[in-house]
Amino acid sequence: MARPVKKLVRKKDLVRATMMAIHGTGLAEPTMAQISTCAGLASGSIISHYFASKEELLEQTYRELATVFMGEVVFRVRAARTPIEKVEAVVAAVFAPSQTTPEAVSAWLWFWSRAAINSTYGQIERTTYASVRDELEAALRGLLPKANVADVAEGMLALMYGLWLRFALDPGAVDVARAVRITMDLVRIRLAAQVPSTSASIGRSAKPVALRASRRQAA
Repeated sequence: MARPVKKLVRKKDLVRATMMAIHGTGLAEPTMAQISTCAGLASGSIISHYFASKEELLEQTYRELATVFMGEVVFRVRAARTPIEKVEAVVAAVFAPSQTTPEAVSAWLWFWSRAAINSTYGQIERTTYASVRDELEAALRGLLPKANVADVAEGMLALMYGLWLRFALDPGAVDVARAVRITMDLVRIRLAAQVPSTSASIGRSAKPVALRASRRQAA
């Protein structure tokens, strides 16, 4: 049973090396030599042992990137107790540490830039987006009339992704804490306008859930 575990660890190492190579090459496609260097390998022979082609390695890297992101979403949402905490949990996941490292930022931007022309990348992106939207809509159903849930969820996602992109382009202009605060402030305004009786509880609940999730994850 030891051999499969070793192989899985090595594959994850190669995925991480691919993200590092993407970060180092910018918009250009990384070469096998660059990926090998980032993995600390003298040649690409071990890469070809686990992956039939560089494209297969790139695809696996995108899948791993999306899986880690959805893991952040699910972990934080499951740790939340109330609907508004679940909304805040999705927001916190978008700006989680794993999603805001230089390598993760570069990898997301690289794959997004190709999603419109690469059918596999496009499918991964659509599936990931739909999963996040489903989690957000599920939380919002406990706060909004059913007819308004889809529009609010779509608006929130547009805002979050826009702030994430702003952070990616200029971390000094919009840091993670500010991005989360801006998003939740606008969510509270929208919710309070439609459900005034919940405004007090909405204002009290946002920050603790992110802290609780982060502490549990660290433990």
